[in-house]
Amino acid sequence: MGARKVEQFIYIVGEHQDGMIAENDEIFAFTREKMAQVETRELAMVIANVFAKGQYFPGPDGALSSVIHEFVRRSDRFRLSKVRKKDHCALVTALKRFDGEISVKVAMVVTIEPGRLKIDKPESFHQFLVATIPQYQEVFLEEAYAKDSKLIDLIKETTLHHINMTLQ
Repeated sequence: MGARKVEQFIYIVGEHQDGMIAENDEIFAFTREKMAQVETRELAMVIANVFAKGQYFPGPDGALSSVIHEFVRRSDRFRLSKVRKKDHCALVTALKRFDGEISVKVAMVVTIEPGRLKIDKPESFHQFLVATIPQYQEVFLEEAYAKDSKLIDLIKETTLHHINMTLQ
């Protein structure tokens, strides 16, 4: 019997929409070679336009996946993560800051239990995020977010979830 495949995902939380994709080593290798000339801020702008502003991505889905992979690959938080080779989920956020601009960043890379996240069950990613935020809340103190940012509702939901969990 062969070794179990390591589960590795990227979960994008944006003001307008969320997305989840499985990490793919072949895509990382491809983007490292083919997207070297693309500036990181341009990758962030594409992610912001799609996930925070709800703009249509004019290319094939594979191209958007490549943009996301390359953005994650370049992130210090991802490159320096000790869990990169284990089952994990990289959280990318595209959220509105206090100044009205969209901040795109790899917020955290978190270990996951095998089988917990399912690409065909988006709610599994959201539930995981709500359960995990308190352990990584300091990442959301790095910038000032707008009072109408999706992050505010996410923090409220997380707070209620954890209060209810302690009351049970």
